[in-house]
Amino acid sequence: MKAGIILVVSVFLALYGGMHYALYKKALPFAAGCRGSLLVVLGLLLAAPLLAELLKGAGRVKPATLVGRIGYTWMGFAFLFFCFSLGLDLLLLCARTSAALLGASAPGILQPASVWPVPLAAALALVATVHGFLSARQIRVEWVRISSHKLAGLSRPFRLVQISDLHLDLLSDRDHVQRLVETIASLRADVVVSTGDLVDMGPEPLRAFTEQLNQLKPDGGKFAVTGNHEAYLGPAKSLAVAEQAGFEMLAYRAVSVDGVIHIVGVDDPAVRNRITMDGPAERAALQQCPKEAFTVLLKHQPLVHRASVACFDLQLSGHTHGGQIFPFHWISRLAYPARTGLSPVGPETWLYVSRGTGTWGPPIRFLAPPELTVIDLEPDAALPTGPE
Repeated sequence: MKAGIILVVSVFLALYGGMHYALYKKALPFAAGCRGSLLVVLGLLLAAPLLAELLKGAGRVKPATLVGRIGYTWMGFAFLFFCFSLGLDLLLLCARTSAALLGASAPGILQPASVWPVPLAAALALVATVHGFLSARQIRVEWVRISSHKLAGLSRPFRLVQISDLHLDLLSDRDHVQRLVETIASLRADVVVSTGDLVDMGPEPLRAFTEQLNQLKPDGGKFAVTGNHEAYLGPAKSLAVAEQAGFEMLAYRAVSVDGVIHIVGVDDPAVRNRITMDGPAERAALQQCPKEAFTVLLKHQPLVHRASVACFDLQLSGHTHGGQIFPFHWISRLAYPARTGLSPVGPETWLYVSRGTGTWGPPIRFLAPPELTVIDLEPDAALPTGPE
């Protein structure tokens, strides 16, 4: 695990440090006489997220919260500035190339020495950051209906509410979590599930949040599975937080609700330091359920084992955050080709990938709004109709 953490930190510093070097070069024309100060400020902002995590680990709550808010908000702004700046540079290059092909000279505004793209990129990044900050605090409910002949035993639709990637930690907003809890309660769910990355800290610092989540008392219960962040936190701490919040953790285990709906949960591979999913263990857990039962598989990462498809009816996943900050979703799609939302993976077998309910790192969501998912399982033969 330590080797993995060192690798992650090294990759982070290489990529994030390289981005800051590019930002430094962009800012040089506007920093005449204060290059040293610019280097110091960018260096501190570069180190702020790591410093916040160290302070959090040492139990220094207030300084960790302050440094984290500054560092992670800057991270979001810096990434957006880098993307807008790169996009403008590409547009200018295309314009200069087109002018050259037409035998014309490009006007001065298109020359490489032009500095106007830098403040424009900064302004666009600032607007996008503010928009993303506000968007992350919205509660957007996505409605899905799924029917199956296996649900004939239901006298009414069975309502399942999914949260995913809430990432509760010191930077979380208690008012936002309370509104989330009240919204879920108003939906009158039969079951509430968390498909991983519920928390990023141990039970004591998060007691106020877990007490809020514990207000939810659906008749069918609340179930959760581990995500990679619960693995980083450690099994004992993540289990304690889940139980404190009123969730029953499912690890390669099945539960029955009303004798018609069966719910199976599997661990994220990071829990056991694996890179690949444990397909045989997953299928063994699914085979605990009767074939005639409607089976819901809770699995953090949106990867489908082809050999498991015949053993479940609906897989609920998260992990990708829908990219969280555009255009990062293009990168996440390379690793996880499944699109967000509902998609078929077999005959009358479905995968639903949530964009996530919270944020990780930058407290913003740009063109990837958070979601709270309501899935109504209906006792008829109609095809899934998607959002209501």
